[in-house]
Amino acid sequence: MKYDAVVVGGGPGGLTCAALLADQGVKVLVLERKSRIGPKVCAGGITKGGLINALPQSLIQRAFSSQTIITKYQHLVIDATGPMIGTVNRRELGTHMAGEAAASGAEIITGARADTVSDDRVIYILGDRSYEAYYDFLVGADGSSSKVRKFLGIDSSAPHCGVGLHYVVGDAGDKMVWNFNADSFGSGYSWIFPHRDYASVGAYLADGSISPLQLKKNLDRWLGDWGINPADGRFEADKINIDYRGWAFGSRFLIGDAAGFASPLTGEGINPALVSAEAVAAAIITPSAGPDNLQRIIRRHRSHRMMSRTAGRSRLLALVLSELSGLLLRFGIIGFDKFEMA
Repeated sequence: MKYDAVVVGGGPGGLTCAALLADQGVKVLVLERKSRIGPKVCAGGITKGGLINALPQSLIQRAFSSQTIITKYQHLVIDATGPMIGTVNRRELGTHMAGEAAASGAEIITGARADTVSDDRVIYILGDRSYEAYYDFLVGADGSSSKVRKFLGIDSSAPHCGVGLHYVVGDAGDKMVWNFNADSFGSGYSWIFPHRDYASVGAYLADGSISPLQLKKNLDRWLGDWGINPADGRFEADKINIDYRGWAFGSRFLIGDAAGFASPLTGEGINPALVSAEAVAAAIITPSAGPDNLQRIIRRHRSHRMMSRTAGRSRLLALVLSELSGLLLRFGIIGFDKFEMA
């Protein structure tokens, strides 16, 4: 079948792009390889500058006006007059966004695995049959192992990725916690993100200075110190593409993780996915439109990559930078938003 645009990937970015296109009368197809929209290895954090003020309040699991920051030598609490960061359930978020995209007129097929991407079509597998979807515009929103990205000739080998791993546990207290102890997590960090009925407790690292297995062991040890038993939770892990190489390639585009827009410093990916989705939709509908918001994301990504690479050069540098950042936050010289992608 022929479509104006085919979007490969039904995450927040792909669904947002599809909804915006369909709103303008574009015939758009979304191909999602999973049988259900939404589930993904993700802590579910959303920032004040990102989604927290844009979503229906019913989707906000928890909102926090204070953040607990821990380094090797410091323990501080950053307070604000309103919510700084909230949490969302990715399944609920996906269901909401899929409903909006479908209501706008987008066609969404779940359980559809993109098998072959070529110059004018995507061949996808649904059940035990293959189908062809012809396109004028192609949008890759298919995550860190993007088929569209590979079709564009980017990363014939594995891309430079961070790793995120977490446990979903029943309870981990009421505080949102960020732990930047370089002894255990190098240039990365561990976290506690409470949701309404559960919590995400995990760790992120942008470089390979600590193996994923050792990172998990260090996380388990830290959680034990907090009185959280990892054995009581469900473990999940995934790679996070932070290797940005561009987003617009003629009539083909990349958004979110497929483009490598996740923050190299924190792994934050939801807001960059939405901003890049808006830019791609605008580029298809109004090619002369300038992606101003996306340019800000690109600049912040470069800044985060520089900080992450600097911290990743040695454990000592990671320690110094984490302690310096803690001091700057403590005395209000920088704000917490310095670490956000929004």
